[in-house]
Amino acid sequence: METVEGRTVLVTGAGGFIGSRVVKALLNGGASVRALIGPVRGAGQVLDSPSLENVTADISDAAAVEQITRGVHIVIHMAGPPSVADSFDHPTAFAKTHVAGTATILDCCRKAGISRFVYISSAEVYGRPRSAVVTENHPIAPRSPYAAAKAGAEHFVRAFAMNFGMPSLILRPFSVYGAGAPSCGVVRTILRMAQFEQMVVLRDLTPVRDYCFVDDVAEAIVRSCTVLMDDIATINIGSGIGISVGELAQTVLRVLGRNIPIREEGKIDRPANAEIYSLVADRTLAAELLGWQPNTDLETGIRRSL
Repeated sequence: METVEGRTVLVTGAGGFIGSRVVKALLNGGASVRALIGPVRGAGQVLDSPSLENVTADISDAAAVEQITRGVHIVIHMAGPPSVADSFDHPTAFAKTHVAGTATILDCCRKAGISRFVYISSAEVYGRPRSAVVTENHPIAPRSPYAAAKAGAEHFVRAFAMNFGMPSLILRPFSVYGAGAPSCGVVRTILRMAQFEQMVVLRDLTPVRDYCFVDDVAEAIVRSCTVLMDDIATINIGSGIGISVGELAQTVLRVLGRNIPIREEGKIDRPANAEIYSLVADRTLAAELLGWQPNTDLETGIRRSL
């Protein structure tokens, strides 16, 4: 497999939880990185390096995006708000950033002659799976505005890849966790309560998710920049192991050596029909196409998160 050494890579959403890890991994691999950290200067946290250029722009501003895509070989696009629950309150904002923003950057990439486009989607696009593990050819059936916006963006990526000869990969990460994760995430919520409270209180203990450590996800994203291909592929990024929220909380307490109660409060932060009860990756394609597998087991990842 080729490497990113000597390539110029634009990363949108570079100041975010996953984006900042991707920037670090690219720099470690010898790439020159142009980091788009949002429309406001100072947004996000990106490393300081002579191989790093920090830029600011609204992802839907075509003139600004056209400027920052010039002279770039590869684009990794992950800009946009990440919260499923928040998307029910702000659906228009989610559609604007994820769908219109993706259309804007794709059009600029077409004009700039980008050699590889990598889109970071989400496993949320699957909705409620029909099988215990989900393969990439499972139908997509979004159950939130966030997932619908991600699915819409995926369709734009496919349309541009097929019509303009822009080799593209769509990656669907499952539940990504690690230090610096968004405060709305269940892992960060459990870590906070397990360390500083006398009880872990969670909305629902039953949903099963596939938890993948952020540094492993960043490695998969970097690998996707150079894998040999000439059309488009969609790849799950997950551990392949399902664990319930209740089991996750028990694991955190075991790592911390704490014995406090775990309670379910039944609080609802989204419509009932939006709940996804189980979402676990089939990661066969990631191994075959990217030569990737997660290297961090859950207990190790929790320790590193702490």
